[in-house]
Amino acid sequence: SFREREKPVRLRHPNIVKFLHIAQPEPATVVVFMELLDGRSLERFIDNKPLDEPKIRDFSEQICRALLYLHSEQPPVIHRDIKCANIIVCAGNTRIKLIDFGLSIKLEHHHVSGSKAIPKGTLNFMAPELFGAGESDSVQYSRESDIWAFGCSVFQMASGARPFKGYEGFYPVAFKITNSGAPALPDGRSAELRDFYSRCTAKERRRRRSAQELLEH
Repeated sequence: SFREREKPVRLRHPNIVKFLHIAQPEPATVVVFMELLDGRSLERFIDNKPLDEPKIRDFSEQICRALLYLHSEQPPVIHRDIKCANIIVCAGNTRIKLIDFGLSIKLEHHHVSGSKAIPKGTLNFMAPELFGAGESDSVQYSRESDIWAFGCSVFQMASGARPFKGYEGFYPVAFKITNSGAPALPDGRSAELRDFYSRCTAKERRRRRSAQELLEH
């Protein structure tokens, strides 16, 4: 609904793109006005080359702060498409901002779709439970599914590549995620980063840490 699309306008955080106005000039048309950002996506910033750990730590903290803000809203806002392509590294390469709230939802207790529903988001960043690999055979969106996608973004920062890059098509990727969980970080990464990553990408949803807990890591 138009009212549902208006929700990003009220979001105000240093690490979230600023929405200025949403208009509906006609029933089938919605126009979104937002701040103009000078920068490039985190995916382009990475450019297939791993980032050093201080930069990963800095960017991860900023993303966590944005997620903590969203997940602390009443009701919580679930982004549903966290990935490096939806994170802008602003000019100067220090501030990052989360963009693209086209799939975001407000979490009313819990949000499920029918068991035959295709999960929304970007395949390589989807949590196992979105394929019915959890306590229910329904698609389950939650704070934890955002945290998993954030963990996959950490993987891309640490490796230079999207997770499950060598797998093509919905079913091969979904099978790999539900059976094997998150890919291992490349050799040479610190024990601290590996522990942080594992807290984001625990296969069981209830074992993943919240944005607040990750900020305290």
